[in-house]
Amino acid sequence: MKEGEKKTILVADDVKLFQLFLKYSLSAGKYNLIFTETGEGALDIIMKKNIDLLILDMELPDISGLEVLKRIRDLTKDMESVVQLKDLPVIIVTAYPTGKTKHQAEKLGISAFLPKPIKKKEIRRIVEKSLEEKFQIYSQRKLILCVESEPRVQKFYQRVLGTAHWDIICASNGLEALEMVEYQNPNLILTELNLPQMSGWEFLEALKQAERDIPVIVVSSVTDKESIQKARKMGIKEYLTKPFQLGKLKNAIQESLKSKGEVK
Repeated sequence: MKEGEKKTILVADDVKLFQLFLKYSLSAGKYNLIFTETGEGALDIIMKKNIDLLILDMELPDISGLEVLKRIRDLTKDMESVVQLKDLPVIIVTAYPTGKTKHQAEKLGISAFLPKPIKKKEIRRIVEKSLEEKFQIYSQRKLILCVESEPRVQKFYQRVLGTAHWDIICASNGLEALEMVEYQNPNLILTELNLPQMSGWEFLEALKQAERDIPVIVVSSVTDKESIQKARKMGIKEYLTKPFQLGKLKNAIQESLKSKGEVK
């Protein structure tokens, strides 16, 4: 998402009058508005289109807005590579506000909780604020590629390194990793050296031949001094051996991103 682009807003609300209110309240020159009357419809559209903001009613005819929000957040956890869903701001609107539902929605992560009726100036202000915050988060977030053949280690990386600042994608071998480098352009790479199909050494050599200036941290079960020295000669500044301390890994990531002029 680039600043200044026309933003796409999905509205999940089955009340026609409220849909008309939003059409007249939000400038057509600034926003593309998509409407759906069901929660399942909202989930389907979110998976197929790039949505910048969701305005979600709590009372939908098929499933509740709270259930829609929960499934969006669960989907984000299960599909770590879907970056745009992590950043999706959600504005909850409801004609029946309660403290309990507001608390539940806030725990799942929302930009605002607005009781109906809503004033035109208020919805405009909240929409602009939510989209601006999304742009700031999106522009600061960094993508980290973890090259690791063990699924449990991949899940560990996703769980402990996925933060408000870092998105984690994983490859199981060097060939997959090269494809991700080409199409997803990560800001940093963590790699094991013992990999199937294409070893970590071959992967590092391919990166060098492709002249991809991406910082690399080796996190490996290979612990002999010769391998560590070989990695240093290839330009690897950070080499962590397994088992490693999580704090050291996070510090290495932060320092590597800083050395490239990246924001943490």
